[in-house]
Amino acid sequence: MFATISIAALDQAWELPTAAAGLVDVDATAIVQFGFFIALVLVLPKLVFEPLLARFEQREARTEGARADARRMLKEADEQVAVYEKAMTDEKQRALAERAAARNAAQREANELISKIRAETNAKIDAGIATLRAEGDKARAAVEGEANQIAALITAKIVGGQA
Repeated sequence: MFATISIAALDQAWELPTAAAGLVDVDATAIVQFGFFIALVLVLPKLVFEPLLARFEQREARTEGARADARRMLKEADEQVAVYEKAMTDEKQRALAERAAARNAAQREANELISKIRAETNAKIDAGIATLRAEGDKARAAVEGEANQIAALITAKIVGGQA
């Protein structure tokens, strides 16, 4: 019965005189729409907007946290690169110094070996020159002796042929 009365009341509320009808009709649907509006104003913030805003804030916090982590990681990577480059520079300097020391040691050994070989070679050359001079002196003496004999023979022939 209540349902029939309220339906009958609503039916009467929907009916407007034709003279009062205009562009905007204010009737019972306006009250229902206003009720829906108030319900949505009260319900939507709790059900939709607050969770949505919380999700946005959570996402922003995660994003900002990830950005902060990325900045920190980049800074650490830059520091590690700087340490690595310094270590490489130091190692290159040490290797260059070691190479220079090895080159100098090898140069000293080469100079000592060259000096030793030069001294041995000069000694052999001097010995060879002395041997050649001695043999030359012997040869000169032998030639001189033979020259004297030949001269004596020639002299004897010349002198012997005139007499």
